Amino acid sequence: MRVTRPQPATTTPLTSTGTAPSPTATTASAATANIDGVDASGGAFHASRDMRSRVGVNAVQAGSTTTAVPKLLGDWRTSLYEAAAEDLAEAEIIAPVLDKALQRAELDKGDGLTRQEVRAVRKDVHQQLRVEFQAAKAAHHADLTKSPSSIKRTERDVLMDQRPRVAKLRDVFSPVAQNLPGARDHELVLWENKGVMVVVDTFAPSPKALVVPKDPINLPVDAAPGVLDELAVVAAHVSDAFMRGAGSPPAGIWINPPQHLTVRQMHVHVLPDLGQFTQDGAPAKAFLEDPQFKPQLVAWFAVISKELEHKLGPTI
Repeated sequence: MRVTRPQPATTTPLTSTGTAPSPTATTASAATANIDGVDASGGAFHASRDMRSRVGVNAVQAGSTTTAVPKLLGDWRTSLYEAAAEDLAEAEIIAPVLDKALQRAELDKGDGLTRQEVRAVRKDVHQQLRVEFQAAKAAHHADLTKSPSSIKRTERDVLMDQRPRVAKLRDVFSPVAQNLPGARDHELVLWENKGVMVVVDTFAPSPKALVVPKDPINLPVDAAPGVLDELAVVAAHVSDAFMRGAGSPPAGIWINPPQHLTVRQMHVHVLPDLGQFTQDGAPAKAFLEDPQFKPQLVAWFAVISKELEHKLGPTI
């Protein structure tokens, strides 16, 4: 999908009608989306991003969904171990070089660096040390997962380290789930029932949805029995809705590991391969806050909502 924007000049619209692209349309590759609204590293090494490709076909489970119903807890644990290995490799290989590179960049500029400049330096260092970083990551991952006891210890250590941090993060979803005054003014809720809601990821530069439990849950291991199963089924249906309504292949579905969280309430990412809204990477949020373009975005996602209601029943 592309939103029509007369400016800047780099923007090229896919559609100007507010309708979903034809299922036969050729779609561009989805850009690397900002997973939780903040890209802490500026690099391309988040383990959870690999979860996007872990999709398949399953014509039996969950009311004959085409998208395979994901194993959310198992995939989340896999991403947790990968993120733990990345953090160790980052500290060992990247951090010493990055500190010196940032100092040199500040001296060359004669002033403090902007966030964008820091990201650029970080990206350059990651590119220069890519081989060494990947080797260190692989070695650490092998050590962290070498035995059942090692795996259990890795998860325990990560949770002990991350739980206090996660508990202090913003809770951006509960006000939306409770439909508090003003909470949905710049949000798009695509479907909901008493326990789950599907919302547009307004920080993503391409069409993307989040499946969110309405009851407060920080991490998958905190979920009551059956909750993750329901989220997985709904996420598979969301992927199917993008497939039917916009012609995308099965979407990537994942829950971020605790190391990468920037908001508190647990949520499932559903990212179809539909390309960016605009060539300059403007997020959905920019259009929802612009009265000129909001109707176009709302109309496009209304197609997805109708597909969800067709399979999951009326939204409440």
